[in-house]
Amino acid sequence: MRKILFGAKVSEKHLKKTREVAPDWNVVISENPEDKIKEIIDADIYVDWGFNFERRLVEAAGRLKWIQSLSAGVDRLPFDLVKEKGIIVTTTSGIHKVPISELVFGYMLMFARGLNRFYDQQKKKIWDKKVNTTELFEKTLGVVGAGNIGNEIARLGKAFGMKVIGLSRSGRTEGNYDEMYDGSSLKELLSKSDFVVCSVPLTAETRHLFREEHFKAMKPTAYFINIARGAVIEEKALIKALKEGWIAGAALDVFEEEPLPPESPLWEMPNVIITPHIAGGSDRYMERAMKVVNENLERYLKGERLINIVDPDMGY
Repeated sequence: MRKILFGAKVSEKHLKKTREVAPDWNVVISENPEDKIKEIIDADIYVDWGFNFERRLVEAAGRLKWIQSLSAGVDRLPFDLVKEKGIIVTTTSGIHKVPISELVFGYMLMFARGLNRFYDQQKKKIWDKKVNTTELFEKTLGVVGAGNIGNEIARLGKAFGMKVIGLSRSGRTEGNYDEMYDGSSLKELLSKSDFVVCSVPLTAETRHLFREEHFKAMKPTAYFINIARGAVIEEKALIKALKEGWIAGAALDVFEEEPLPPESPLWEMPNVIITPHIAGGSDRYMERAMKVVNENLERYLKGERLINIVDPDMGY
């Protein structure tokens, strides 16, 4: 009997459709890492969170044909081994754009309207109007990474009356952008932006994409927002930029080390907003993720091309 292994907890409500699509398949749920090793040996399909893709799992797979990630990021996958074994990898890319883009604008509104400062005052019972505030209207929003998430952020930016500029590897023009740059023009985009949002996948090419020289290229009144991966920036360089006033502030959902260590100076900085890697979270997450899983399962059984296929050479 053919087998689908779920390495993450999925409720029966969400598995009902899976069983309807593949009634003759054995659907197994195994969250324990050691049990996964045993179960994956004869699994045809493996579904799990991107952060659970250990090399030893792929090594143990005997007849695995397809890996479906419940996450968008798959940077922990051993792509050399995946490529060697000819395993197809797909993600749930696209389902995160709503919650992540809403959080991004939450950050931006906090900075623009001084909400983080006013909240601090509220806790101390201080009534003080002397907090500088501004508007998002007619500010320039720079989106680094014009994928599904970046494009949704751009759409919301236009709704707020912002000028939206973007950067993609190709520089191809997309909707909702006033200007689009290619990878060689990062500093130019940074120099023009009042808010910079990083939404690129983590690959060998994007690791430490943002370094000292890039934060120095930003306006001293600009804010940096990272909802991608922590390793996309050199954290020490960002801390230096914040301490020395190269930029006005930062909102960070991801970090080079997670959880963020208590000794990190980022915790104490008044111009920094920290959230614990929850940008994509929503009470509708599994509903959307399993819709992608089941659509891909239907396509797989019909021999059709799957959606969100990852290029093992690119890593996304």
